[in-house]
Amino acid sequence: MTVIAAAVASLVVLAGADRRADAPRPAVPEGPSARRISFNGRALSAAQRETLARLEARMGTLPDGEYWYDARSGAAGRWGGPAVAIFPAGLELGGPLPATASGGGSGKLTGVFINGRELHPVDVAGLQALLGQVWPGRWWVDAQGFFGAEGNPAPLGNLLAAARARGAGGRQAWSGRHEGATPRDNMNLASDGTTTCVSTATYSRCTGE
Repeated sequence: MTVIAAAVASLVVLAGADRRADAPRPAVPEGPSARRISFNGRALSAAQRETLARLEARMGTLPDGEYWYDARSGAAGRWGGPAVAIFPAGLELGGPLPATASGGGSGKLTGVFINGRELHPVDVAGLQALLGQVWPGRWWVDAQGFFGAEGNPAPLGNLLAAARARGAGGRQAWSGRHEGATPRDNMNLASDGTTTCVSTATYSRCTGE
């Protein structure tokens, strides 16, 4: 089970986010007066620069550099690094979110994909602290914090609700079911807020086992 646990941070924090040295470097605009900034491996178009300017007018100037942005959830970070800020969802910034945005992409880094991006280990550690367990696989998260299995629109839970419960000194119980292509692929998930369990026709495991 996975969801994004990105902190709502100031844009300046992005300047210090982790960046893997071996991650591919996206293109940035050239020229003495051009801002050296890109999202999702692409320099911004004129319309996208206007979108960024409106965003910066509300949130402060973003340091030049290479970034990724998840338009579905609003999560954002330095290219090759974890999520460190939340932007409004649905912005036109760069191109589609690459699987390689946080230094992975092949499934060997963490094996946890959200909205197509393989999560950085820091993202996974944050999720473990929030939910108690993170399951490899492909998942979606929307701007309201709902999450579920990729290919199934039914949500399995809500990250914001879990964060509120944690902030209040407790953990939120939740449960969900993912319908696979065949009955053998069906998955049941449940948590009491501390222990999380997953079961399929051939597999069953809980946190700590």
